[in-house]
Formats: sequence, C-alpha cells, structure tokens
Amino acid sequence: PPKLPTITPAPIGFTPMCKEVEPCQTMTLLNELYSRYDALLDEYGVYKVETIGDCYFVAGGLMREDEDGMTAVCDRSSKEDPLHAERVLAFAKAMLVAARQVVMPTNGQPVEIRVGLHTGPVVSGVVGTRMPRFCLFGDTVNTASRMESTGVPGAIHASAATFRRLPRTEQAKWKPTGGIQVKGKGLMQTYLWMPSAAESN
Repeated sequence: PPKLPTITPAPIGFTPMCKEVEPCQTMTLLNELYSRYDALLDEYGVYKVETIGDCYFVAGGLMREDEDGMTAVCDRSSKEDPLHAERVLAFAKAMLVAARQVVMPTNGQPVEIRVGLHTGPVVSGVVGTRMPRFCLFGDTVNTASRMESTGVPGAIHASAATFRRLPRTEQAKWKPTGGIQVKGKGLMQTYLWMPSAAESN
C-alpha cells in the first residue's frame, strides 16, 4: 500500500457548541468551514477522503495521473510522491488560516482547529452496496486521528513518521513534544508546529 500523510483537523469547542445552538447553525458553520477547505484542495494537491461530523479528513500521495491523463489511486507499483508530506503540511497551514476567518456562533470568536498528521500505509476501497463511498483503512488513519485529539488548538501535531519526511529547513520550525501517550501505541515521539503572528493571519 502507498505511504501517505493523512490529516484530520477538528474545530475546538464544537461539541459544547452543538448543545447551545440550533442544528441549522451547526450545519451552517460546518458548511462555511468545509467550503473554505474544499477551495484549497486543488491548490495544494491533496485529496479529500471524507468528513465525519466536525472532522475533515484528507490525504496526500494517494492519487496519481495514469497513462491516459486520468486521476487514479496509487497502488503498490506507484512511485511515492517525494513532496506529499510537504503538500499536506502546506494544506494544514492554510486550513489554520481559513478556519480563523469563520466565527463561532456562540461567542463570535474565530474558529480554532487542532490538526493531526501521520504518514504510513493505507488500503483504499469502496465498501457497501447502499450509498457506497471511497474509504481509507489502516492504522495510519487511526494514528492521524490520535495526533489531532492530542494536539494543541491552533497548531499542527505530527508523528515522527511525517516529521522525518519534511525538509530540514522546515523541521527547524517544529518543537519536539518529548513524547505523548497514544492509546493502543504507548509513548510516541511527536512534534508540534505553532504559527507565528504573521502566519496566523
């Protein structure tokens, strides 16, 4: 299976907000957020896999262009895109900025998100016969989700597997967390990227 970084961002305070506002306001917020994210996909060359509630799940290095110029899923014989981690990271940074352009309906404050990145093998396919959809499976997906849930608001939290694929000039901007306990995995070495004041706008 191809190795690729996956990204799972989620808005901070989303669950408590859902208890305070009408469902249509929740849908409006997510639509505004997701529409902004969708507009960035082609620019950064990443693939939107799915949305699950407040989680927007994308992957890099998943798609390739076949001999007919059509988009196809990478397989075992596909060459790994050497820039896929950088593309996903650039998209993640753009997401942080895009999210802050949307306000929470409860307090009027800009939306903050946590972003989790992890790189590893996945298996893809369409499952089911009713409303079939393209899905990714594997521990990589779960670990990316763990990176998000153990991250910091307004920041990007990455596993060592993704961090190692970034250029040294980019690595210098990250801080090691000293390791975090991840359910089902134990202690994992991870890294945190926090935007500067200029990068937040």
